[in-house]
Amino acid sequence: MKKMLVLLIVLLSFTAFVWAGGQQEKAKKVRIVHYHWTETTYDKINLKAVELFQKKHPNVEVKLLLLPDADRAAKIRTALAANGEIDSFALNNGESAEFLMEGQMLPIIPKAFGKNSVDEVVKMWTPGAIKTSGGYWKGKYYGIPFELSNYVAWINTAYMKDAGLSPASDKPKTWGDFVNVGKKLVKKDGGIVVRNGFACNSKEGIFNFLVLTAMMEQLGLDWGTEEGLVASMDKPDLLGKALKTYTDFVVKDKIWDPGLFDNDREGFGNGKTAMFLTGGSWYWGVLDTYSVKRKDVEPFNYPRFPGGKDLGGVGYGYCLYVSKLSKHPELTWEWLDTMASQPNEFAKYGYNQPRVKLSDGSQGLDPEIMKKAVPYYNEVFKGELARTSVWLSSTKGNQVTDAVWAAISSVMYQGANVNDSVSKLQKSIRAIYK
Repeated sequence: MKKMLVLLIVLLSFTAFVWAGGQQEKAKKVRIVHYHWTETTYDKINLKAVELFQKKHPNVEVKLLLLPDADRAAKIRTALAANGEIDSFALNNGESAEFLMEGQMLPIIPKAFGKNSVDEVVKMWTPGAIKTSGGYWKGKYYGIPFELSNYVAWINTAYMKDAGLSPASDKPKTWGDFVNVGKKLVKKDGGIVVRNGFACNSKEGIFNFLVLTAMMEQLGLDWGTEEGLVASMDKPDLLGKALKTYTDFVVKDKIWDPGLFDNDREGFGNGKTAMFLTGGSWYWGVLDTYSVKRKDVEPFNYPRFPGGKDLGGVGYGYCLYVSKLSKHPELTWEWLDTMASQPNEFAKYGYNQPRVKLSDGSQGLDPEIMKKAVPYYNEVFKGELARTSVWLSSTKGNQVTDAVWAAISSVMYQGANVNDSVSKLQKSIRAIYK
């Protein structure tokens, strides 16, 4: 009896030990939730980062939320406001100021990168890349770059040839040329447009805002700073010139029928438009997911205004951030380091991650891969990146975008007068920054 009692005590003790061990192991399980944008070609590379990180940390589960880029910032905003499960996220430089002002991100933790100082971390990227991408705020570094790019113009050269145009000499150099070429590239069937000469996303204001920003800055207006934007409201003639040039694509020049399709990147890739203005070097990789072949496509410099500034499309970058709600900040920074440690895999598809060194000291981005992977890299992308228009960084950027889109859409969709729309835009911008 005594032996049985001892055996029972030993058995119970062992069971309790195993249960406690199991509970402890369960408690060690960590989940990191990251909000990112989806792009079919690149999703697999980001999922590979998840695999690599989880292999290194078996007790960590990374949940990668891949969202449409147009919805991403709103989803992040909602999760943060609700104190939800959000450990890290990606924002572009036009969005970051709003979140940084609200204290939604945590500063870089050097130890997570195996470094002793923030300066050592910063030096792993090309000079100025973090600031350009929106990761710097009031003397501190909060983000690491995931992309640094710029918009250039794109044209279907097969359609040019069909229209009797030469890809070598007839690509538009001015906005007037752009309209003339666009008219020749429009295709109708029974009087109905089946191919636009040009198109932009007809539902998302941000893309139209960015194209119009380039036009405004080419005319000498400063739309890259809050002060400059407000000051530009005192120049209705220039505001009207840019707004009319852009909206005339629809209402007067008839090179763009917004009803044909919504997404210009998909529309161009499937041959429903001959030109578009919201693609960077990464678009080569995206194009491969559609029906139009690379051999029938060429990028070219943004058109300019005669006598205007020599500026191209908007330059932009995305940074990765750790949320203030992160339960394990240092581990989350280590995850983001892993996510940003495959620059050459992205480069093969034309995606520019400006990383010089990885945390282990090995080489980051190989410039030769970019040259090989990106057609017209030296001829177009590199030079245009040095002459980009500036994307507004403002805590009220979303309000500005909505106000500008209201001005654009009121002319394009509601038949409003350009001067009246400019007047309303002036009032809206001044009210936003009063």
